[in-house]
Amino acid sequence: MKKPTVLAWLTCALLSAHGIAHAQSTGNTTDDAGSRRPIEITPYVSLGSANASAVGAAVRWPIGSRLGVELETELRRAEITAVNMALSLVYDLPTIGRVTPYVAGGVGLERYGKVIVQPHGILAGTDTAVTVNAGGGIRMPVTDRWGVRSDARWTNGDGPNAGERWRVYNGATLAVGKR
Repeated sequence: MKKPTVLAWLTCALLSAHGIAHAQSTGNTTDDAGSRRPIEITPYVSLGSANASAVGAAVRWPIGSRLGVELETELRRAEITAVNMALSLVYDLPTIGRVTPYVAGGVGLERYGKVIVQPHGILAGTDTAVTVNAGGGIRMPVTDRWGVRSDARWTNGDGPNAGERWRVYNGATLAVGKR
């Protein structure tokens, strides 16, 4: 019963963030910087601690001049091959030249492998854990439509076998939507 509840909360949070972003972009008579910022899509490759290497994509929706909501999915081949996801808040720090540093934190779902010991032998199984993540990174635009991004995150799951991981990813960011 826990897994559908977590998925429902993550879905509600994503829909709420989308509603906030939509309300800011259509119902606001003053045109703030958040409503002019495009959606950012970042395909990436990550490396890190044991079983943390993956390929994935992050999609960031702006909901204010410095705040964004990011949905990240990744395919990790570790104990098992699994698709994981996380929903995070991303806050931009003041820009240094062309580089924008940011901090991020959120929650997610992670699939992982585990060993099941039974009287007739040892089996490999899978489980799902709720995870928390925290970290940050930098984004640097190359043109109006694309840039580069580097992100470092710590992730920790709630299950006894879920594990704690560190990873760093590098990717190219594509800006989609209005400027």
